[in-house]
Amino acid sequence: MEQNFDPPNSLSSDTPEDPGRRDFFAKAFRDAISPLAHLVERRVEPVTSALQGKFPAITPDESDEIPPLPDTFEPTVFLRPPGAKQGEEFETLCSRCGECAKACPVKCIQIDNTAQIGGGYPYIVPTLAPCVVCDELACMKACPSGALTLVDKFQIKMGLAKVNHDSCLRNHGEDCRLCLEACPIGEHAIVVSENTGRVLVKPGGCVGCGMCEQACPTQPTSIDIQPAKEEPHVFDD
Repeated sequence: MEQNFDPPNSLSSDTPEDPGRRDFFAKAFRDAISPLAHLVERRVEPVTSALQGKFPAITPDESDEIPPLPDTFEPTVFLRPPGAKQGEEFETLCSRCGECAKACPVKCIQIDNTAQIGGGYPYIVPTLAPCVVCDELACMKACPSGALTLVDKFQIKMGLAKVNHDSCLRNHGEDCRLCLEACPIGEHAIVVSENTGRVLVKPGGCVGCGMCEQACPTQPTSIDIQPAKEEPHVFDD
């Protein structure tokens, strides 16, 4: 699919149908994080899966099925899908039809039919499954009600990443760059500061997809996404 701009760290590939190319980049990613493998194995798996194209493909026979949530899963913070209208406008327009969740190529969009989580409206929890900011912008195109508006991938604003520098591995002598490597927007959204060596989030570029939060190896994570409905934070260099 033609793109207007392809940032350096984008998850897209010029030849996505070439498994050899996917394997090459996935191997390079694993090699880069090998010094931290004992810390990050559990969290890196979904990211490498995305790079390798291992998420289940959606077929007509499977399109009506949305993966169930774990029994013990009780999120307190969640994101709305890309392109979501804000607050009450989203809830007024959204019919809870589930078309966005069915269209999502990585099944990150969830709907709780009991309405206990997210009011029964579509939501994303990055630590469970982040948005990969797919080139297809599938969920926005699938929405029939206008609750999700089609916008350019670099204009998506699901939330904003916030870094806890006290717990970040870079503050403890590790050259960890997993959040940077995972970001589909790349240096337009997140970099390592030349002045401090700390991870620096750029509010103007961060789309709040949650890939960085899911990739972070610390417990609790040293970077998390604050939903777009909250006041934006300014991060010091």
